[in-house]
Amino acid sequence: SASAALNSVKNAHFRPFGAPLFHHTDPGKDTFVFMQNAEPISMYCADETDGESLSVCQQVVEPLLGYAIDSGNIEPRLATECTGNSDATVWTCQIRSGVKFHDGSSLDANDVVASWAAGIDQSNKNHKGNTGAFEYYSYLFDGLMN
Repeated sequence: SASAALNSVKNAHFRPFGAPLFHHTDPGKDTFVFMQNAEPISMYCADETDGESLSVCQQVVEPLLGYAIDSGNIEPRLATECTGNSDATVWTCQIRSGVKFHDGSSLDANDVVASWAAGIDQSNKNHKGNTGAFEYYSYLFDGLMN
């Protein structure tokens, strides 16, 4: 595959694997045009595994933590810090203040819990998704709840 950007696009980051990192990019104007191989299959990001959907999801969903471009070290995104208990089964994260959704409402810990519950808890009313498999939750967290 290949990636290219106009010279006017500043700080463009294209990785060998995964979606471009548009949150670091300054397109130099109000409109940013992006092309990819196909349409996303679904925008229910927690239940997707195809690259085209995940490329779009990465642009609209922000994680608690991410990876620094220059080092690959874990860095804060929505969380300012996360600390685990001694066996890493319980994590406490401090949420960055002042985060707003696109509609202007404020992010709080309840939103984070609701997002995780929709993905990992099969009994959650929002655990519907596209396929209902939630493969990454099952794989990364050794199964789903309930």
